[in-house]
Parts: sequence; structure tokens; C-alpha cells
Amino acid sequence: MANNEGNGALPKILLVEDNAENRDVMSHFLKKSCEVDVAHDAPTAIEKAKNAQYRLILMDINLGLGMNGMEATKEIRKMPGYDSIPIIAVTAYAMAGDREVFMEAGCSHYISKPFTKKEFVGIVEEALQEAEA
Repeated sequence: MANNEGNGALPKILLVEDNAENRDVMSHFLKKSCEVDVAHDAPTAIEKAKNAQYRLILMDINLGLGMNGMEATKEIRKMPGYDSIPIIAVTAYAMAGDREVFMEAGCSHYISKPFTKKEFVGIVEEALQEAEA
């Protein structure tokens, strides 16, 4: 099996979120099941993805000024090793058609804010399991 859980290591994931409070909450939700690295903007996320291989990326779509999460996702998808890893769109955008737009940009999963801990952890675990299959 290609995963590294057998040696006790947690899957390394990247959380891209510009809001510090949201970063703290999401990191807390995952602290027992994942090793969470954080980026507060798209350029930082792209740089971190270049320098490490993550098993999953949680991508906020609206990252404030500058590059948004969809643009960052497109750039990360071009990198070696990132063509098929799960990228979960985490966003307050929940209008009809939004999910499809995020999927076309390269996201593999989608969750809209606000969400419960159970929903959030569930989609992360589901995406990681699908990636292992």
C-alpha cells in the first residue's frame, strides 16, 4: 500500500485559508487525524505545494485580495504529483452551479461553510480513502 499510515504517521495535508479563526477551527478539527500545514494565501499555498507532497489540500475559494482558490488549484494541478490528489473546495459560495465551477477548476470535492465538525472531518476522511483506492 502506498500510504504511510502503517508507520504511525498521519497524512500530511495543506489547509489554505485566509481567515485565522477559520484556520484554527479547521486545524483543531483535524489534529487527531492529519498533520496540518497552513497557508494564508494562494502564493504561499503554491510555494508550499512545490516544496512538499501533500496527500490532500483544503482550498478556501475566496482568499481576499489577489489570487483566489480556483486559480491556485489550477496552478497546483500542473505540478508533478498533484494531478490526482484530492483538493477540497471549502467555501461560503453555495449557489446553484457553484460546485460545478469549482470541480471544473480542478477541485475533487466541495463543502460549503458553515459546516459541522462531523461533516468536515467526514469529507476529509472520504477524500483520503478515495485517493488510496
